[in-house]
Amino acid sequence: MKQKIIACARDIYLEQGYNNFSMRKVAACAGISATAIYRHFPNKESLLFNILLTGFRLFASYLKRCETEATAFRRLQKSSHEYMNFALENPGFYEMMFMTSTQITGLKNLNQKGAEEMQATYLYHHQLVLDCHFKDQDIEQLAAALWAFVHGMVSLYLVEKLPLNKEEFKTMYTSQINNYLSQL
Repeated sequence: MKQKIIACARDIYLEQGYNNFSMRKVAACAGISATAIYRHFPNKESLLFNILLTGFRLFASYLKRCETEATAFRRLQKSSHEYMNFALENPGFYEMMFMTSTQITGLKNLNQKGAEEMQATYLYHHQLVLDCHFKDQDIEQLAAALWAFVHGMVSLYLVEKLPLNKEEFKTMYTSQINNYLSQL
């Protein structure tokens, strides 16, 4: 039931926005009474926070696929592709996780454990960049720039600002990532 509530809440949030989001709507979608939802979540912020945690846990499972690659560079390259795969296969989670401000969601008071789980995906990316031992590069800046590069392409595609179908986008994305990484 908890996962069903989270799925309903995510969908309602993305379709109607934060201002029109209500626990009553989520309960109706999940097929439970409005008061029953509070057995699983004490308040709206807690429910939205759990949506984000669920998304970040799923995202982490995509990144784990990189661990089978033999070299740090190949793991970094694969992580860029898994970033795209996650976004294309889970656009609702992606939008809420990476395209919505905490000012909008109201999630300013994240608990420490949750904040650490959410930060873990970026720390994983940062470690991949560090493991590649790029010479004459500021690792902090490079990790942020690479994330911005992949995020920018994915976000533009998801908001339909790139005139490409999904296969054309994947081809362009792969080409650009490989080109970007080969120049480092």
